[in-house]
Formats: sequence, structure tokens, C-alpha cells
Amino acid sequence: MSLAPSIAFFGSLTIDDLVFADGSTRWGVPGGNAIYAAMGAVLWSGRASIVAPLGADYPTELLDGRVDIARCPPVSHTLRNWGLYEENGRRHFVSRSSSRDWRKFCPQPLDVRSRQQLAAHVAAMPRDLALVLTKELRNFGTQTIALDLDDHDLASASSQRDTIELIRNVDLFLPSLQDALTIVSSTNPLDGLRQLRELVPTIRLIAIKCGAEGVYAHILDSAQYIHIPAVQVSVVDTTGAGDAFCGGLLAGLVDHQDPVEALLYGVVSASFCIEAFGFSGLADATEDQAKRRLSELRPLVQRKG
Repeated sequence: MSLAPSIAFFGSLTIDDLVFADGSTRWGVPGGNAIYAAMGAVLWSGRASIVAPLGADYPTELLDGRVDIARCPPVSHTLRNWGLYEENGRRHFVSRSSSRDWRKFCPQPLDVRSRQQLAAHVAAMPRDLALVLTKELRNFGTQTIALDLDDHDLASASSQRDTIELIRNVDLFLPSLQDALTIVSSTNPLDGLRQLRELVPTIRLIAIKCGAEGVYAHILDSAQYIHIPAVQVSVVDTTGAGDAFCGGLLAGLVDHQDPVEALLYGVVSASFCIEAFGFSGLADATEDQAKRRLSELRPLVQRKG
């Protein structure tokens, strides 16, 4: 199967220097939410497109021609981060001094019109920029828009109204558990999902990414809530798993028009991402492996009233 070139992933590219809780380090790991999302889709489609500022120092040869970078505006260097890991698995990413202005490393509204797209994913970025991009995408004829959030914009309780306005502009809302529970002040994913659905009653799909607990989701007009567990694999690095889920989900939805099947695609994409550093786990995964995990996961879907 092949992903139509009219699907685009809008976000950032990064090169990360990682410091782990045991004192070990790993330098120069290529990533970024746009590339993780695109590689999550590539697992099913063979090829995907990104729209993200691209520095000449980014190792594009590792993409092996599977990611279309023709729409990436050039910048002097790639966004570079320190990634600091704690014993409990929490991660903190801090931009290095030459990369402090994140907006310079995010796509701009004009980039939307560099090519028509029927579907798009807007990865985490400053909220006001995401709002402008989603509106521009809709005005330019994009039929399906997926959204992830930047957790920095959720720190203030007064920001909820602006966040809800952004969410209402899209079709698929795909937050992390931490972000979802910050918006609704809930204590568990299922209650948080119910509250989110009350806040945004008309969007097609809400899916809360819960890491090792899998994903909780609600499809528009359904009387049931869905839980899909995570695939049980050996975890090396969870960075980018949420973005890979978003990419797999969008590829699955375009391919099948079935939200449950799309959710399964997303969970499988995330499982390959966490098995290696950077996006190498996704790049090395085979179609047969992906289909096998998909078949094993389908019977585990739970539906709750």
C-alpha cells in the first residue's frame, strides 16, 4: 500500500544529546516530532511527507528516501536539544542556546500552501502557531486534521479556553495522558476522556496516549469508549512514541477509514519506536512484523460503556 502524497506531517526536526539516569550518554540522535510521526506512517505506507524547517546538519541520508522533504524550508542549523532522563522514566528536553527560539524551527502558515493536502497532522508547537496552521489547512481544503499539543502551553489554568478553541478546529485530537488530564483536571484516562468529549463534542476522534497503558479513545457518536493496550516489547527509549502513534493512526485512517483499525496502526507504530534510539526501530521494522503485531493486538481491543 502507499501513502498518498497529499498527507503531510507539520512539526519540527531535532538533533538530541541524551543524558540518562545511570550517567550514560548518547550524542547526536536525529529526531523531531515531524520525523517520528512520518516514520510511524511509513511503517504502513512506505513513504510520507513532512513540513518542518530543515538544517543542512540533519542526517537526511538515514531517511533512505522514504520521507519526502521537498516541502521543508531551509534553516541555518537543526534545532538541538539536551534530553535529560530521570529514574522514573520522565524526560526533560532543553533547547541549546542557539536553538532557544522554537518558532524559528516550526513550519509557518505560508508552508501550508506549498502543496495541497487532503490530510495533515499538526505536531506539538506553540499553541498560537498551531491555531493559525490548523485554520490555514482548513481554508486550503484539508479534509482531515490531526492535532497533538505542546505541554508548555498548558501550564496555566487560564489557557484552557484557548486550548479548547484550538482543539475544536481539528478532526482528530491525540494528546498525551499528561496533557489531557491537565486540560480537564481529572485523575484517570477514562474519566478524562469523557470530560474531553463533553468539551469538544463534535470532533471525529479523541485518543489519549497513555504510554505503557496503551490508548483510550472515543469515536464521535459512539456509546462506547475504547481501550487498546500497548504492545509488550523491550523498551529502549520512549522518545517519539507518541508522535509515531499519531503517524500510524493517520496512515491507518487514510487507508481504511476505520477509526478502530487506525488506532491499532498507531499502537503498533509506537511499539517499534520504543525498541531503539531515535527512529531506527521504525526504520528497521518490516511489513511482516507490523502485520503480525496488528493481528495479535486486534483481539485485545476493549469497549467500555
